[in-house]
Amino acid sequence: MSVSKNPIRFGLNPRGMSFERTVAIAQAAEKAGFENITFSDRPPESNLEGWTLATAVAMQTQSIRVTHSTLNVPYRYPALLAKMSAALDIITGGDRVLMTLGAGAQEDHATTYGMAWGTAGERVDGLVDTINILRGMWATDGPFSYVGKRYSVSGTVLDPRPLNGSLPIIIGAAKPRTLRIAGSMADGWLKNGGWPVSPEAYAELQEAVDRAADTAGRDVTTIRRVVNCTAYVGDRDIAEVMPSTFGSSGGLMGTPDQVFDIIEKHRLAGVDTFHVQFAGDILDEQIPAFGEQVIAKLK
Repeated sequence: MSVSKNPIRFGLNPRGMSFERTVAIAQAAEKAGFENITFSDRPPESNLEGWTLATAVAMQTQSIRVTHSTLNVPYRYPALLAKMSAALDIITGGDRVLMTLGAGAQEDHATTYGMAWGTAGERVDGLVDTINILRGMWATDGPFSYVGKRYSVSGTVLDPRPLNGSLPIIIGAAKPRTLRIAGSMADGWLKNGGWPVSPEAYAELQEAVDRAADTAGRDVTTIRRVVNCTAYVGDRDIAEVMPSTFGSSGGLMGTPDQVFDIIEKHRLAGVDTFHVQFAGDILDEQIPAFGEQVIAKLK
């Protein structure tokens, strides 16, 4: 089992808010020390469209990175996504866009919008093609061509390219093939399905990522490991501050010492990035509290 060399990062998952509220929350999170903010990319849900929202929020913050959980490949052609991501990278000054990609899981989210879906295998093929096309177009100074199983491009030019030549790609994965793709091809892995059942269960999934990275000749400890979770820091009874259906699977909840203990156990299992979601009625108090009592203590 590998322990990440990456410094611990925290991100915030705001959901179902107005644009004005989302911007205010993003600015508060940035001030509190959160390094990432992540948006939903599920068209039928009552959320602002994920890529547009990420772009707008990035323009009204200074340093917080924008990403998604996850940006679903079937919704956008890879070559256009390469152009979109390069543009946002340049507009925001670089190092503020994380490409967290997924193969897609809800068929109706695509088909009700008239988008092609395909089998699970075809969607994963498309994920591989997308990674190759993004990386190829970002890196190539001139026409780029690629023939894939689901997506291909011929003589495609990307100008201008990302400021640093590329962007980090994180893969949302929980099944064997996508775990292998995360280990062999990606800069990071987001565990699909939310908070791990236990650090031990997480470590078992991570072994598949590590094996694929080893086979590809990569340093497994440099691959960023991301989890989504609920959070609360304080001394109130969890049942009093959390809705019954919120946080039932666990997360970073309890007194600061309890939260530190949970973080450390999962860090030793490999996790280095925690994207947290607070219950709505305590969100405004929890962002600065979590920043002061947890994030600042771990810097």
